[in-house]
Amino acid sequence: MKRTLFIFITAMLLFTFIACDRRNTEPEDLGKMPISMNLAPAFQQGFNVTRVNVVITKGDFTASRDMVIDGTSASGLFEDLEMGTYAINVSVFEDTLLIATGLGTGTVSPGQTTTVYITLQFVPGGLEVVVHWGLPYEHCRRVLFVGNSHTYFNGGVDAHLQGLLDAVHPEWGAVIQARTIGGATLEQHYADLTTLSTIQTGNWDLVILQEQSSRPMNYPDLFYQACINLDAVIAQSGALTGFYMTWAWRNNPEMYIPIRNAYNYIGAYLDGLVCPAGVAWYNNNQSPDSLDLYAPDNYHPSLNGTYLVSCLFLASIWNISPVGNHYVPAGIDPVSAAYLQNLAWTTVQGYHNAKEIHKHDLLERIPERTIMSEPEHPLLLAI
Repeated sequence: MKRTLFIFITAMLLFTFIACDRRNTEPEDLGKMPISMNLAPAFQQGFNVTRVNVVITKGDFTASRDMVIDGTSASGLFEDLEMGTYAINVSVFEDTLLIATGLGTGTVSPGQTTTVYITLQFVPGGLEVVVHWGLPYEHCRRVLFVGNSHTYFNGGVDAHLQGLLDAVHPEWGAVIQARTIGGATLEQHYADLTTLSTIQTGNWDLVILQEQSSRPMNYPDLFYQACINLDAVIAQSGALTGFYMTWAWRNNPEMYIPIRNAYNYIGAYLDGLVCPAGVAWYNNNQSPDSLDLYAPDNYHPSLNGTYLVSCLFLASIWNISPVGNHYVPAGIDPVSAAYLQNLAWTTVQGYHNAKEIHKHDLLERIPERTIMSEPEHPLLLAI
């Protein structure tokens, strides 16, 4: 049975990043990435782990190591690493069979030791990647949305996300707000003094950017440049950047792929969280139990759609399942709420596997001129 059934049990990997301060003897700081992993959960499920491979990526740099297996643990070491954020891809094998996989990121910083947790999911019978966003998003307590009507419709994604989060962690005292302008592009937000002031003075942990719905497809260069500009403002304020991927209009389903690809690209390029609302819309449209997620104009979200987006953000930012959450807006029946909660959770869990984007494909689709003006932003992809 273990060869044909998915086993939805997670194993936690512990990565400890140790950066060595060599400023007195070398021109650049370098760091180590010692890795330790508990294999007991796999053995408890009847697997015999014979290989654990870890791949780390930062820009054009990639390194791969097979861990040393000793009993129920595996360990290894990456050395002489430049400071910065690395994408981490873990694969666990029994002989040639891939039995578990997981993705994450970790940052090597001068003089600091950082622990990163990556959630693995057993995948006998098929590949299903589970992404645990881990540090630093799970510690965000002040979140700002910057966007337009796709954010503020139906009372606002921010308000419904506040309700979902307060239902499970009222003790956090989280603050979730929005700065929205009807029909605005991110380029217009970057030129808006109120938007810039709101970002700069709000002491935010995370700022989520939502572009005008068709611009990532029709004017991707302008979308990328506005994201780069706003990311610089956000970073200067001390916050992290995230992205709210919107969806194809009801009467133009061909929008899905270019919009998805554009958000995936800028998320990887700026190493920012992407909430896959567009993917969830697509998944809903493929389901025999699908709900109507559109407002009567066929491109804004219905209340169902706004609630789905809020559930997606709960899962994307904090890795909290919305399934069973008691916060449900008036106007959504229990059966529909359960469907939307499950759709959000499964979409986020499978997102990196479903997006089917690889670095070379991206660079073929998107001209280098869109990013070469900003060399200080490395291209970081977790595939």
